[in-house]
Amino acid sequence: MTVYVAHAPADRETAEALERFLERRGQFSELDDGQTAQPPVQAGDVLVLLVSNVLAFAQTRLRLEQRALDAWAEGRLIIVKLDKSLAPVGLRDLPALDASDAETREQTWHTLGNVLRDMLGPAGVRTPAQSRPRKAQGSSFARVLLLLALMAPGLIVIAASISIWLVNRIGPRPGGWPELIAGIESFGSRYGLPPAATPWLFALALALMVLAIALLLRGGSRRRPPATPEPVRTAPTPSTDAVLVACAESDEGRIAPLIEAAKAQGRAIVLVSEADAAAVQAASAIVIFCSPAAFESDRVKRAVYLADRYGKRPVTVYIEAAALPEDFGHFLAGAQPLLLFEAPEADRPQAFLAVLG
Repeated sequence: MTVYVAHAPADRETAEALERFLERRGQFSELDDGQTAQPPVQAGDVLVLLVSNVLAFAQTRLRLEQRALDAWAEGRLIIVKLDKSLAPVGLRDLPALDASDAETREQTWHTLGNVLRDMLGPAGVRTPAQSRPRKAQGSSFARVLLLLALMAPGLIVIAASISIWLVNRIGPRPGGWPELIAGIESFGSRYGLPPAATPWLFALALALMVLAIALLLRGGSRRRPPATPEPVRTAPTPSTDAVLVACAESDEGRIAPLIEAAKAQGRAIVLVSEADAAAVQAASAIVIFCSPAAFESDRVKRAVYLADRYGKRPVTVYIEAAALPEDFGHFLAGAQPLLLFEAPEADRPQAFLAVLG
């Protein structure tokens, strides 16, 4: 269960400050600037998108937007505004936390932490053993080095004892335990150690090595994380005969005659303002009414994204000449559009019905 902090590369310092705050609260967190592929947002994860004036110019903007829409579709998105700039199209009308004031930003982090706690629940909070800060992790590394240092004398003792034992085994009368002790005492005398104390020092070194090995094994078993349960996969929503229609709110009056003509032919029409991810997944067809206003509409952008997410190729119907923006082109490029605005007004309902099939 991870909290992904998605941010423009230029906002890395702020993202790292938020990451440290979340780690202190015992929550898993990972930075995501869009430059490297990250695992998909799972049911137990949350994506926090940091919005600022540099996000719109980031080279990784499209990837970050798609990650944010992924999280939104799963109900796992939190938007935090670092300044007064607008979020990308598709996310502007969603609720957001205000962190634009640097002096009160710490309070916003606390509010965000409480929201994350409610979303993730107890399972998303690390235990004391898991949530060690970086300094504690450094002290753990020093502890391992100390235990390895305690093992070094024991390794020397083992090597020396084996060497003395092998020398005693050579000859017509191989030596036994007394000869091994005598060899150890002679070894100690060679290096200035008291002969009678050398065997005891050998025994102490071996005992320290055994203790260090036991502590290393015990620490390794404590740090082993618990197995993460597999996310529960829900069955896909069954398909229906409904046609999902996405348009800008200001264009609803212009497409009303087309919708009425389709309904008169017995077609079920659902406006995207009345739909959610499940409705998009279940729709038999998805129609995107394109116009300059539509390409600035958050709900149209989300409908286009959801259509791609569920493998549904939308029908694009242009009710006005408009250039295809880059973020829409990622999903609609290659689709054969119906230039409805070029047809006589009286013929438009029939042309729309022909597209529906």
